[in-house]
Amino acid sequence: MALVMGLLCLQGCKQKASQSESVATEQSENETEQLIYHYPLGSTEVVLLSDGQNTGDPSVLVGASEEIIKEFVPTGKAGGAFNIFLLKLNGKNILVDSGMGFHLVENLAKEGISPEQVDMVLLTHMHGDHIGGLMKDGQRVFPNAELYISKKEVAYWTDKKIQASLPEGQQRGFAGAQAVVEAYKDKLHLFEPQQAEKMEELIPGVKSIASYGHTPGHTCYLVENGGSKLFIWGDLINFPTVQVPHPEIPTRHDINPVKAAESRAQVLNWLESQGLTMAGMHVPYPGMGNLTRTQRGLELELLK
Repeated sequence: MALVMGLLCLQGCKQKASQSESVATEQSENETEQLIYHYPLGSTEVVLLSDGQNTGDPSVLVGASEEIIKEFVPTGKAGGAFNIFLLKLNGKNILVDSGMGFHLVENLAKEGISPEQVDMVLLTHMHGDHIGGLMKDGQRVFPNAELYISKKEVAYWTDKKIQASLPEGQQRGFAGAQAVVEAYKDKLHLFEPQQAEKMEELIPGVKSIASYGHTPGHTCYLVENGGSKLFIWGDLINFPTVQVPHPEIPTRHDINPVKAAESRAQVLNWLESQGLTMAGMHVPYPGMGNLTRTQRGLELELLK
């Protein structure tokens, strides 16, 4: 009950730390290692393009008891990352998110891909550490890329009334999101993701799944090729070591913490039932893993 009341209080206070600030600004310093990992998927592959690994601080969690922290974060720190995923599907180069933009262009170059050769960008949501690589010096980085974002996500970040209701420091995230929408307006595709059981194909080989709460239009993606599947959960989970076994625990970055907790529980239950390999934007290298059931509950086992 205490946790539920805490969530309601957090939601009522407009989530001061999460409305416009990215995970990058509040977790501990980014180590900016450039890491690439190739995951075979059917006849193609998904490539992790890391903007850097970092060390996550459990203080970002809301309502986690001392007992939970001691059990799941015994050193007081946990691995984290700022990840982007490159899908090579049907002759297309498709990015899922764009990170902070620290190393994206140079990591793409290592894959033999120029910014002009990126065909599509699928966004999980519009926090700064997911859209930061889309713009540079006021111009779009990927001039030929089609940009896919859920309708609810764009509606939230372009709402001037919500933006004006927040302190000045929290309005920067809105300005950044609006700049992206404006820059890519002739390439913009808005869609409505569905629940996992009713998911629909967004583009050939990719289905979209509604996972609202972290942001109002947060979206996960299921990538399929040749009978193989990979589920990209975006920021459904920010702190895997705690939030996988305890999906009821939010972070300060969840705009609607109650809804985010519901989405985490629903999607994790579905993922376990499907036995899918998953990938996440804040999952430490290689950014992918499988869910396993242990005595402590559901946990994430990273790929080797």
